[in-house]
Amino acid sequence: MRCIELNSFVSGFSSFFLHAKLSSFHAFLRSKIATTFVESAQRAGYPYLDYNAGDQLGVSFLQANTLQGRRVTSGNAYLYPARKRPNLHILTSAWVTRVLINKANKEATGVVFVRDGKTQSVTARKEVILSAGAFESAKLLMLSGVGPADHLASFRIPVVQNLPVGELLYEHPGVFGPVFIVRQPIDNYVSLDENINFSNIVQYLKGRGVFTTNSVESLMYVKSPVAESPDPGLPDVEIMQAFSSIDFDTGTGTPRAFRLTNATYDGYFRPIMNLRSFQYLPMLMKPYTKGKLRLRSTNPFNHPLFQYRYFEDDRDIEALVYGMQEAIRVTSQEPFRRLGVELYRKQVPGCEQHPFGTHQYWRCHVMTLTATFHHQVATCKMGPPSDPEAVVDHELRVYGVRRLRVVDIGVVPFPPTAHTAAVAFVIGEKAADLVRDAARKEDYRVREKHSSLPVQSARWSPFEWPFK
Repeated sequence: MRCIELNSFVSGFSSFFLHAKLSSFHAFLRSKIATTFVESAQRAGYPYLDYNAGDQLGVSFLQANTLQGRRVTSGNAYLYPARKRPNLHILTSAWVTRVLINKANKEATGVVFVRDGKTQSVTARKEVILSAGAFESAKLLMLSGVGPADHLASFRIPVVQNLPVGELLYEHPGVFGPVFIVRQPIDNYVSLDENINFSNIVQYLKGRGVFTTNSVESLMYVKSPVAESPDPGLPDVEIMQAFSSIDFDTGTGTPRAFRLTNATYDGYFRPIMNLRSFQYLPMLMKPYTKGKLRLRSTNPFNHPLFQYRYFEDDRDIEALVYGMQEAIRVTSQEPFRRLGVELYRKQVPGCEQHPFGTHQYWRCHVMTLTATFHHQVATCKMGPPSDPEAVVDHELRVYGVRRLRVVDIGVVPFPPTAHTAAVAFVIGEKAADLVRDAARKEDYRVREKHSSLPVQSARWSPFEWPFK
């Protein structure tokens, strides 16, 4: 990936990252919990590695797109520096409602949007590119007549192109826990009660101090017994070590963000609100369960309906249980025992019928405290013409509609064994090359599913920034 610069803190690692617009940093401040976790994982048999350099089964401190304690996004890394270019026009507070498609020749000609209460349209000279994310790009396609014919017909939307938009949805579900109590003071423990003071706020404004750390400090990748990948080094569960448990903000935001019920939060997390604690977040990287996305209505201001269908495949539960048990095994190592760390043994509300620590209890814990980690993919799946689930081709062009592409994480055909932000950056970088090359060649051929056009592998061309 050519858009990330890895800081010198990671010197000695082999890395795929090259110099450019985004920076990937290890945190300059680490809690004692993080360093102890990495040491304990190695004692438990996991090698210390750079998980962005090929091998992933092992443990490492977190690499994050941050600079001086602030997140570096695609917006401030790419868009902000280009905002004054004469060939770029940014329109804010505008809500796109549909793509304009000429039904006679199935060609995208522009978009309709609402701004300041007024409906307006803009015409495309070259192409229309949807980059609204896995949910909203799929919704816009369906509102524009591109999607499953029977579903569109149920809303009386004229069908322009029958494609399986939204028929597939993958997500990385994650579980809160296990939780551990720390019985003695430790270095660099992050707590709102202990750390909110004038000095730390000043340090943060300078890009230093305790508040510049990420909530997740280190990662461990494991492979569960239910993983079916033929690659022995490919993990299916990521275990994130968080510096605290989700009670750290006294329940003001985190429970609502992850839609935990009051009964669950009050019964399980509130009792440790005044204690030093931390937790793990096992996340399923290779789920077997497939979800689906559907329109809620024809109102473009309504978000779509989506069903993750968590745990329809029992192997997903077993993989997360394995991740929790591995986290407990690592935390039972001697380095953690020296800190006086204890497993929090209160039962999750709704799981009291199972003895704590049994396999059935951890299954119940997983099914009760699993939430979305916002890594949705595959709603506009990329695939060859022969793939019945494919919506776009290898150049991100919507099948059967000319001059229309989808350029976002929704085109990824299956869950990546990684967080999705870097994947989204790669898609954007590659799409820039594809759009530029098509404009030079005036190549806007329509691609039909099951057509005779040959499918060629996408070639990675050398990076040439088109704007000087």
